[in-house]
Amino acid sequence: MRDLTLEERQELRRELSAVTAHWAQRLNDVDVDARRREDHQPSAAQRMRTHLARMTAGEQMRSLLADLVSANAEEAVQYGAGYPELGAAVGASRQAARKRWPNLSISKRRASEWKQPPGGIGWAGEHLGYPGTPGAA
Repeated sequence: MRDLTLEERQELRRELSAVTAHWAQRLNDVDVDARRREDHQPSAAQRMRTHLARMTAGEQMRSLLADLVSANAEEAVQYGAGYPELGAAVGASRQAARKRWPNLSISKRRASEWKQPPGGIGWAGEHLGYPGTPGAA
């Protein structure tokens, strides 16, 4: 994966700004007819409400995006991603990814994939009585 270029970041910012403005209009109780009149100049109070509504919409988007990122992390793990890959995807370290998503089943899945050393568990299996080893009681 690659990072967004400066131009792509600007494009994404414009698109997110448009979505935020759209949802802010839905959240803001501004008179629709007043907005449609060309000669209408919004008051300072109306402008303030508009910006506060955009902030509200932006915070809701931030929360929803965090949920989407976490859901995608869970799905990536199902397809074999580990903490190093999750961290790289969000520009963080393996340790930061582990701290961000501590309850993912990465360690359980990875532990079940570990291979036994050549010859099985060897001496420990034989002398400590592990099931399935020659000489186990």
